[in-house]
Amino acid sequence: MKIWEVHASLGHGPIRTTPDGDADVGGLLLSEKAYLLVMRALRPQELTALVAAEGPAGAADRLLVQFAGFDADGTGRTLTLGRTRLGEPILRRNDEVPLAETGRLSP
Repeated sequence: MKIWEVHASLGHGPIRTTPDGDADVGGLLLSEKAYLLVMRALRPQELTALVAAEGPAGAADRLLVQFAGFDADGTGRTLTLGRTRLGEPILRRNDEVPLAETGRLSP
């Protein structure tokens, strides 16, 4: 079970797992590593409230700015905007390899 599935089961808002195994928080897609990074600064209900108030694109923009200078673990990890294999925008951690480089086929 993914951590966001636990958060969803506790009633923290519209959180689900996509068919690719990523987090979908009210339409905002995050990779597993990005979700865990965001959870270091926000509670699940704060994230769902942000998405509800600003929409997925607005929440993504806000998180990108917020995490541009974030260095909670001393490694320089931040968020970056990428694309899923279907071309949808997704937030990833900056050290994640894009799908095209992993050898996975995209449509």
